[in-house]
Formats: sequence, structure tokens, C-alpha cells
Amino acid sequence: MNKTILISILIALTFSFLIFYTFHEFFPPQKVSDIKDHPFFAENKNSDSEKILLLGGSGAIQLNSTMINKLLNQNYENHVFYNLAYNADTPKQRYKSINETVMLKPKLVLYGITYYDFNGFIWLNTEKNIQPLPTIELNPAKLFSSYDDPFLEINPKETTLNFIRESLGDTGFFPTNVNRFQLENSPFSFFDEYQTIIANDNDLKKISSDHVENMVKQNEVIKKEQVGYLKEIIRLLQNNDTEVIIFVFPQQKYFLDLVPEDDKAIFYASLEEIKSEFNVKIYDLSDNYAVLNIWMDHNHIAYNKKSMVFSDDIYKIIIKEMD
Repeated sequence: MNKTILISILIALTFSFLIFYTFHEFFPPQKVSDIKDHPFFAENKNSDSEKILLLGGSGAIQLNSTMINKLLNQNYENHVFYNLAYNADTPKQRYKSINETVMLKPKLVLYGITYYDFNGFIWLNTEKNIQPLPTIELNPAKLFSSYDDPFLEINPKETTLNFIRESLGDTGFFPTNVNRFQLENSPFSFFDEYQTIIANDNDLKKISSDHVENMVKQNEVIKKEQVGYLKEIIRLLQNNDTEVIIFVFPQQKYFLDLVPEDDKAIFYASLEEIKSEFNVKIYDLSDNYAVLNIWMDHNHIAYNKKSMVFSDDIYKIIIKEMD
């Protein structure tokens, strides 16, 4: 009898799982914070607002875009700031949506870059059984369809489990993350609680040592391709009367100390080449906060009150370029 009940339960669970998976594929769940309702997507090329946009990878996600926008509004009427940074972004990836960015006619674009952006994230490779990054266009129609993180779409099992979590809500079977939040002026990123926590010294040393070798090694072929895409991005923006500046993402001291000097030299030589060709300003923030106790990991500042200095400095750069 017990065996029969167990088999029946397993069959029912399997059937339910298949229903959830099939239902998700045809009727993907909509988030409460549906991205289509984000103020950013109300902007258009004919909008009267003067737009300041920030592009780049996850090193800029922790910026307090709400604060930057508020300060901007206090000093400049009819201006708006949006942080369009996105996890694991590269110039090649960003180029796929540059036409949408140009159409917004931004007044100023800040492009954040760091050592590993020019190697195309080759450290995320299949040799370690890590699924390669999907091709995602950073625009309203294709980036945010139903999930916070479109990377989940490449993993059917994870996608289905997330759908079940949301469907069951807080029943206890799959607790939802109630601590996830989004900043009003950062449409392409969400925060989880762990991103607000400042790491201790031992953790920072370990993660820096674990990551530096694969992350910063400059591959000449890939670097040339990534630099080429960044040049095209700058060219398109400048040809449409948008001022472009580049800033180098800050890094934690233990990580910086482990970056080989040869790789640093290659990276900065590429930036000098871009600076010379396009007459763009470059703000190097790589070691500005290296020793401060504000780091979530080796290359991400925590979203924390103690780390407001990064947001303050980005705001100062914006003001300096606009004056």
C-alpha cells in the first residue's frame, strides 16, 4: 500500500512538473516589476529630456543611479540619468543594441571598461563546463521578456524551477527572494541581499587569487575584436552629436596586485589608442578605492551606504563634462 502511494505521488509530481514547464514555455510569467513599465522605456528619441547614459558591465551596476539622477535634477533642469550597465557586458555584446541607444539621442554617454572586458570573458568557457554566454540584445524588446535574469533562459531546468518558485509563492517549498530590489534609474539590473554585504579580508584574498589568472589574460585576437567594437560604438555616438567619455572600473587591492604588469600595459595601450583616435577623455578609477572597506568581491563594490564614494565620483565626472 505504501509503495503504491509513493509511486502515485512520484507520478503526480512528474506530471505537475511537466505541466509547469509546458505552461511556462507558452505563457511565461510576468514579473510584478514588469520591465516594460520601467520609466526608461517611456523615453523616446523625441523626448525633451537631456539623457545621460552609462554603459558597461557589472562593475557599474552597484552605482546608486537614483542618487545620481536626483543630484542631476537639482542642478540641471530637464536632465535624466540612466545606468544601463549589464552583467558580463562587453563591447561586442553592447554593439548589438547601439542603434537603440543612438536613437535616444543622449547628450552624454559614460562607458565603463576594465581589463577583462577586452578578452570577451573567455574565462567563462566550456572547458570548465560553464555554459557560454547567450547572445542578448540590450533593448526593451529582447532583454526583458519575463525574467529578471535572461541568462536563466539558457537552462530549461533552472527556468522551470524558477517558474515553480513564483507559482508556489511563499508556501515554503520554494521560498521567493523577498530581498530582491531594483533601482528606478537602473532598468537592466536587479539587486539581491548578498550584493549589499561587504566581504572580509580573507574572502577577498581568496576570490582574487581564484579569478585573476583567467580574467585578465589578454588574448590578442579577441582583444582586437573587442576594441574594434568599442571604436564603432564611439564612432556612432559621436557621429550623432553625443559626447562620449570612458572610465576604468575600480578594482579591489588584492585583485589589482595580482594583475600582471604586461596585461595592464596591453589594456592601457588599447585605451590610449582609442583616446588618440576619438579624442575622448578617460577617467581611471581602477585604484581609487582599492584599499577601502567597501567591496562585495574582487571587482564589485557593495551596494552599501559605505560605498557612496563611487557614485559621488561618477556624478562629479558628469558635472565636470557638462560644465
